[in-house]
Parts: sequence; structure tokens; C-alpha cells
Amino acid sequence: MKKIILILSILLGLNVSAQLPDGSTAPNFTLIDIVDSNSYTLYDYLDAGKTVYIDIFAAHCPTCWSYHQTHTLKDLYDAYGPNGTDEVMVLALEYDQYNSYDAFIGVGPAWVTAGDWITGTPYPIFNVEDPDRTIFTDYQVPYYPLVYKICPDKKTEWISTSLNTSQLYQKVQDCQTLSIEEEILAGKIYIDQLNKNLIIENYDQVQSIEIINLQGQKINSIQSVTSGTIDIHTLETGIYIFQMNTEQGPVVRKLFMN
Repeated sequence: MKKIILILSILLGLNVSAQLPDGSTAPNFTLIDIVDSNSYTLYDYLDAGKTVYIDIFAAHCPTCWSYHQTHTLKDLYDAYGPNGTDEVMVLALEYDQYNSYDAFIGVGPAWVTAGDWITGTPYPIFNVEDPDRTIFTDYQVPYYPLVYKICPDKKTEWISTSLNTSQLYQKVQDCQTLSIEEEILAGKIYIDQLNKNLIIENYDQVQSIEIINLQGQKINSIQSVTSGTIDIHTLETGIYIFQMNTEQGPVVRKLFMN
């Protein structure tokens, strides 16, 4: 049996390019959480302006279990989910068919479960059985673990399981696109995490910058912008609001400092 599972896992892993193409419109779904029996609808979160991460896993899958044990999605949910900044939702969909509750709590042989998936997991987990299994066809699931990021505009992006929590949050920031007017004024704006710099493409359009924390407190004010690379290494890890003031009005971005 273990050899059969290994062969199937290899076959599933061969077709790594067949997942839902980036930029696709995410199919909606409604599922019942296996723990609290509450109903969760994907579009409810997207329509509320949240970015959703979908983790598709199999209870028996050792690779899925290894990813689960990194706590990457747990840490993301704790910091930026409903009990954090409330920007992100995580939904975990279990792929194996005909699983009982025991498979989710680590009871059973290795070909059924790799461990206790429920204890310590703060986000909802779904035992996806018929007739809901069309979700896996809709999302073109060729292997697992498979992680998708879905922006509020319902566009999907495949996410590598090698990314850490900070990188996943930066992906959330990528969903918050600038308006056409802001693009013209300031161009691309982001944090160079390695060198601890704020990068402003069209810095010559910016007269001053205000840095504000999530409590509304002004942390710093830069009155003269003479370069597109601005040193912000004194900022502690966290989320900040950067207001770039121009003659045409402010350009505001919320960015994560690692």
C-alpha cells in the first residue's frame, strides 16, 4: 500500500505546471468546517476586501505535513487574520476522499494520516467530500500541497511552499494595486527588505513622506525627498502606512517591514 501511495504521489508531482493559471478568476465555493461545523464562503471574504490563501493538502501526505509543521500559514493567519490586522483569511481543503475525523486528528496508519492537523490550527479545515469535490477540478489540482493566493479582485496566483510568512504578506500587499493616478504620480513603491530601504520609482514627484503606524501615530516625517531609495532601517518589524505627498495629492501605501 505504501508503495502504491508513493507512486501516486510521484505521478501527482510530475504535472507541476497544470495548476490553475495565474490571473484566473477563482471559482467560488461554500464549505463546512470539520471542527466547528460553520459555513465559509470564499467570495464573502474577497468581497470584504480580504486576501485569501487556500491550502490544498492530503491528510496522509508527508510533504503536506512537513509544510504544515513550518507554521507558515498559521503565523500568517495569527498576525493578519481576523484576530490580527484582519486583512487575510486562510482556508485549508483536505483532498483525500472518504476520510473520517480520525484522519484529521492523527489517528490511523501512515497511509491514512501523517499527524494531528487540527490541534493548534487557528484557521478552518474542510473535509471535502462529494458533491463538493468538483472544487478540485475547478482549481485544477494536480498535486499537493498546493497553495493559491486569491486577491479581492478574485484573481489567483500559485504560491510556492518555500515562501516564509513575511513573503506571503508581501504577496498580500501586491493585491493592493495603485490607482492609475497613483501609478503616474509615484510609480512602483515597495520596501527593499534586504537593505531596509523604501523604494519610490518616481521620487521626483514626491514632496514629503509621512510614516504612520497602525495605531495612527506618526513615526517619522521626511520633508525633502531627493532620492528614490530612502533608508528606513530604524523601523521595527511591523505594518506601516506610508503617505507620499505630491502636488496632486497624497499617495498612500500600507507596507510590511520585516
